[in-house]
Amino acid sequence: MNKLKTRGPQRFAGLTYSQIAAWTGLTLNTVRSYASRGEFDSRNLESTLQWVNARRTRRGLPLIGAPEHQTDSPEPTAPIPPSGGYNPETGDYT
Repeated sequence: MNKLKTRGPQRFAGLTYSQIAAWTGLTLNTVRSYASRGEFDSRNLESTLQWVNARRTRRGLPLIGAPEHQTDSPEPTAPIPPSGGYNPETGDYT
């Protein structure tokens, strides 16, 4: 007969409250309290990482997790002039 596991670390999104406590420098019970108050959604990895990283930023620590999507588009480059034949930019043949 299979029994439901009732002891051990509580996991969500592959993380434990112990890991989050270590990342933020808080105690395990404090992290649980923040989660129960709705400071972060413990079932959502993105919400958890945002909360952890906000706390780490306030303490001057490096961020954890995947880097944010870059919103900067690459700088446009000038067109490469043709090598040989007619160049419409200059109106000449090269």
